[in-house]
Amino acid sequence: MFFMVISGIGFFVCLYIMYRTNHGVPGISKYDKDFKLLDMRFRYNSNTVYDTFEKIGNEGVIAYRNFLMLDFVFITFFLLFMISISIRVTDNNLMRNVLILSASSRALFDIIENSILLNLIKNYPEQNTTLANICSWSTTLKFISLYVWIIFIFLSIFI
Repeated sequence: MFFMVISGIGFFVCLYIMYRTNHGVPGISKYDKDFKLLDMRFRYNSNTVYDTFEKIGNEGVIAYRNFLMLDFVFITFFLLFMISISIRVTDNNLMRNVLILSASSRALFDIIENSILLNLIKNYPEQNTTLANICSWSTTLKFISLYVWIIFIFLSIFI
């Protein structure tokens, strides 16, 4: 229970910083009032990536880079929180393993996505459309992993 509380607190503190402070989305939105995080879209293309970078400008790109570094901390706490929930929700080993695997794959795809975005930012204004498209697929797989985890959480509760 202690593990769940600590990871939950870390998860929610990160969310607060990322969505309510200038270290997060509000700080990036100063450079583009219509800014939307790339990693919160189910699917996008390379044009979307580079249009986003262009709209937020150099200062916004730096803020986005800093946000992505904070996102690695969020990924860690979210993974620990998901695993602690997975362990508590079921005694069935197969179901627990599926939950932990889907939580871990969600984190892995998120790490890949952030790493690619950081690489794209580092090399900006040079463009790498292939890498930007791979990043989008990683985002999509991250969401699919999360949805699988949620479905299996509900199955664990109701079965």
